[in-house]
Amino acid sequence: MKYIDIETNDKLDFRIEDKPYVIRQYAKDWHAYNNWSFDFLKNLDPEQKMNVNTVIGNLYTGEKKFISVKLKEYIEKIISSDTNEYLTTFHLFNKFPILKKHINFKNIKKNSIIHSLLAWIGPKSTITGFHADWSENINVQIRGSKTFYLVSPKSNKNMYPSPTYERFSTASLVDMKNLDIKKFPLFAECKIIKTVLKPGDAIYLPRGWWHYVESLEPSINVSIHYWKLGSFFRDFLGGLSKMFLHNLGLYKKKDCACHNYNDKGKRIVRA
Repeated sequence: MKYIDIETNDKLDFRIEDKPYVIRQYAKDWHAYNNWSFDFLKNLDPEQKMNVNTVIGNLYTGEKKFISVKLKEYIEKIISSDTNEYLTTFHLFNKFPILKKHINFKNIKKNSIIHSLLAWIGPKSTITGFHADWSENINVQIRGSKTFYLVSPKSNKNMYPSPTYERFSTASLVDMKNLDIKKFPLFAECKIIKTVLKPGDAIYLPRGWWHYVESLEPSINVSIHYWKLGSFFRDFLGGLSKMFLHNLGLYKKKDCACHNYNDKGKRIVRA
């Protein structure tokens, strides 16, 4: 499979909305980039009071499995290379609001109506399957490195969208690591952009662009999703309504990537 190189830019350019690009060393002046480590994250929960739900495997194409674990214990397992679990779409900045001061997103706040901060923490080889976000997305690598595979929304018909519900996203049935070209023949026609994000790098992912991400090393990543005026009415309000109904169990209660059921039949949320 042939890949296309991604364009680079020297800064965030909010006039560009139709193509992805990378900003090398975007976060070089961030406190998070200069000070965060897995030991730092571990010490955020020294008394082990916080439980998190981690994920095993490709959440969008495989069987869902959530593992409840103490945050400190999970980070210790990453440090000792003793886990294959992934802490995805983690609301780190809601749990520890002081950490918002460790990243610089003032320019995003100025150029958007609303934004959402998420963290992605995991060991080597964790995967986020192909999906398209219904928001703009600035993804920033703090520790470790990740490979991104991107496909334009012009190839939507080749991406085999999944009926499975995911918050503010559409998932794909295509699995890059276990690709069945006979089952998904149109995927072979896709032009795929491939790039590696290293510590300090950022990637701009426009609304609707499909992306598949694999960690090459133990990784800490921050994503900033944001909506401008037009997309606020088009994407955010509609997505918020669906999420509200879904959380109540009134919309795709059992066909989603964000909830699972434990042994007692209780519905639990991923993060």
